[in-house]
Amino acid sequence: MASLQTFMQDYDHHLARLEELRELLEERLTAARDVLAGIALPSAAEPAREQVAAIEAALERMDRGLYGTCRRCSAFIPYEVLLRAPQEQLCAGCRGAERAGSTGRTGSAGRAGDTGRTGSAERTGTAA
Repeated sequence: MASLQTFMQDYDHHLARLEELRELLEERLTAARDVLAGIALPSAAEPAREQVAAIEAALERMDRGLYGTCRRCSAFIPYEVLLRAPQEQLCAGCRGAERAGSTGRTGSAGRAGDTGRTGSAERTGTAA
């Protein structure tokens, strides 16, 4: 059985990762807002607006204690995925199901509570 000291070390490590990801999100939010401010045509600004909204949503999820979990099935999103795309809100299974749904394909991975083929890393708490 793990000792209290081990739990505290794990908790401190988790907090450090969250702080690192918060800084990354804030840097990307500033950059996305700068890009948005420099766009003259409103029609060309939509991707930048979407990026800003996604980053703001991730920061809000972090403030609510939900960051790093899939907004659809609650599976953990691996830390490595969050480092590449800190605004990610879906696990690999739900992201694949969402893409399949947008192309007209159907599958069982889109059912509520079904984590699809997410792998054990997403369910074991390796997210930030």
